[in-house]
Amino acid sequence: MADWVLRGMILGALVALLSLALALTGTGLASFPLSPEQQEEGVTKTIRSRAETTTSAYGGLKPSGEDYFGTAGEQLLDEMKAENIERYLRYLTSKGHMAGTRQDLEQAEYLKKVWLDQGLDQVLLQPYNVQLSHPDLAKPNKVYLLDEAGEVKFTSSVMEEPLDGVQYDDSIPPAFLAFSPAGTVVTEELVYVNYGMYEDFLTVEAAGVRVGGRLVIAKFGRIFRGDKIQNAQRFNASGIILYTDPRDYHPDWQSGEPGYPHTFWLPGSGIQRGSILWRDGDPTTPYYPALDGVYRLPEEQTDTPTIPAHTLSYNDARKLLVNLGGQEVPPAWRGGLNITYRMGPQLNTLGWKVKLEVNNVKRVLPTYNVIGMIRGSEEPDRYVIYANHRDSWTFGSCDPSSATAVQMEVVRAYGHLLAQGWRPRRSIVFGSWGAGEFGFFGSSEWVEEYLKVFQTRAVANLNVDIAVAFTYNIFVSATPLLHKIIKEATKRTPAPDPSLGYETLWDHWNQRVRASSPDLMDYSLASISDHAPFYQRLGVPTSYMGWHINYEEFKWSDYPLYHTTYEEFDSMKNILDPEFGHHLALGRLWALMGVGLADAKILPMDPEDETVMLRRIVHDLKQEYGPTLLEQGISLDHLQLTIQQFEEAATSFSSHVHNLTDVSPLLARQLNDQLLLLEKCYTHTEGSSLRPHMKNMMFGTNNFNQYDSWLAPGVRDALWEATHCQEPCPQRWQVVRQQLSILQYVINSALLAMKDIKSL
Repeated sequence: MADWVLRGMILGALVALLSLALALTGTGLASFPLSPEQQEEGVTKTIRSRAETTTSAYGGLKPSGEDYFGTAGEQLLDEMKAENIERYLRYLTSKGHMAGTRQDLEQAEYLKKVWLDQGLDQVLLQPYNVQLSHPDLAKPNKVYLLDEAGEVKFTSSVMEEPLDGVQYDDSIPPAFLAFSPAGTVVTEELVYVNYGMYEDFLTVEAAGVRVGGRLVIAKFGRIFRGDKIQNAQRFNASGIILYTDPRDYHPDWQSGEPGYPHTFWLPGSGIQRGSILWRDGDPTTPYYPALDGVYRLPEEQTDTPTIPAHTLSYNDARKLLVNLGGQEVPPAWRGGLNITYRMGPQLNTLGWKVKLEVNNVKRVLPTYNVIGMIRGSEEPDRYVIYANHRDSWTFGSCDPSSATAVQMEVVRAYGHLLAQGWRPRRSIVFGSWGAGEFGFFGSSEWVEEYLKVFQTRAVANLNVDIAVAFTYNIFVSATPLLHKIIKEATKRTPAPDPSLGYETLWDHWNQRVRASSPDLMDYSLASISDHAPFYQRLGVPTSYMGWHINYEEFKWSDYPLYHTTYEEFDSMKNILDPEFGHHLALGRLWALMGVGLADAKILPMDPEDETVMLRRIVHDLKQEYGPTLLEQGISLDHLQLTIQQFEEAATSFSSHVHNLTDVSPLLARQLNDQLLLLEKCYTHTEGSSLRPHMKNMMFGTNNFNQYDSWLAPGVRDALWEATHCQEPCPQRWQVVRQQLSILQYVINSALLAMKDIKSL
């Protein structure tokens, strides 16, 4: 026998014995440490550990073969109730709960208590001290219209008109955009820049209207609001005003169609709040967690907006736009107000001015993650993560409380299984993130703190932010390794509305017009929710899903009541999902996905799904840049060869797993580790040349819209820079070559992860 074979057998036996010992003692979990005080409070519960078995503690078969869900999955489906989700949502929307406020902490403490009562093994509040941006209540942000004598002719509202005549309490912040710096702009010049997209600014400049040094006004929608501010800075604007145009948020406004509460359209006084940060996580502690005593960057060194920005209702924006002169805008730029849209920059009345005054305050405050855990019985150091941020700008009936309420019911159903003696093979973590609205702060800091742990131990991140924004069809974005479990779970999940003729969620999803794209699933994870740091920093297999509209009927970027005070419980109960059946359907899907990933002996992940995505990358690059790459002497042949080799390795791996008849615990661990390593191979320490904070070289965001995704973002960053250079730029084309090589390198790394572990 060869010496290396003997050493391998000895090592394998030691690993198997160690794994068994850890499982039996319950000490194998790299857990979130608890203080003695927390232990005394009963946060930790005794768990039942057991060795490898083929049946659960209550007699149900452990999932195997094509049955990824087993008896546990059936019981989760039966146990979950729509009325419980409704009850949770009613509580969650009873007060505003912006991060950094008393109400936000109260909800975190409530959630901790509920999860402990529901039987989770461990629950803790995990604070991070992050820089938050809040409005100054003594000096609310406003926009004024001044006449030639400096007299105020118009002042913007700081709050929506209350529907019942009762003023909002102090849990609701006045109008503001978080992380707009404090500042005042007084000017006779205002420029209308459509949606504030990069190409919109180019169009304005091409029309002979200079942006530099001037105040601009743009519509919400189409792209992330923070990218609008970044574009305004790129063109040297002095400040920016954003508003919700009725063309996007109430298209029937001119015809007299009522808004909320009679419909889900936004009333004229609705004000959208939101953060304008374009980088995720606490801006003062980039790349490391915001713990006690850490060094914080000085304000001038943070990557944050530098020009004042504010938000208006369309009632208030009309007062500015109707006074704007200059040339008419292109027809496609016209909004839904009954005015002539003009580009500016002059106001109609000589000597009149617009005054923008922002008085936001930045402070370092604690934000709280609520972390709950069910410890796995055989592989406690492998984690399936259920994720949702908890904070909202106002009541948050859609964003994020619809998902928080569903998450709470998922936890309750799991607790019911635990009480009957069931325990998953792997650990399940429930993360309720703090300060998600500000820029995914709670999730980003958690990822940074546990970066080294989850690089090796995280199985998947299953994120839901807005469970229900409408109820036409679900959309699902996911990295390829999760496509298989999602498809199988939808086939087991009952359809939310049997009267439509669909039996399962799979039928509903396939037979109705799909919400996100013609494809069943896409890879458009982008940076629209707290899943972003998991795939961008760790490469963890990730999903994001929810109920949305029929995009063939409606053309909107945000649902109408988004981030306004009208996003309250009654908007969900009376209009969007009165019976909470769509909440329940999504919760059941979410629960099945988790139990399949936590309990199947071999992870239900198919590496061949990666090949579909990899071939799409090459196809898209050829279609968009083929002739240009040819002119520069850049070939994609080596990239294609690596993808072909990956496909062969993935096919061989899948065939090997499919033909297995007897899988030992050690072999299962080895195969699962290969699968878990695959998508983590896509991360690169240096990140993109243009955006080094973006570490995933396969999945990323559009550089001009965080809500949009780019496959191969490093390559696309480099190609954009090279193709937009106004003169010969050989150095930029060198960066393109380098980024293509890095893309080839990470795919080759995934190829090596898929190869037989006995070979190199």
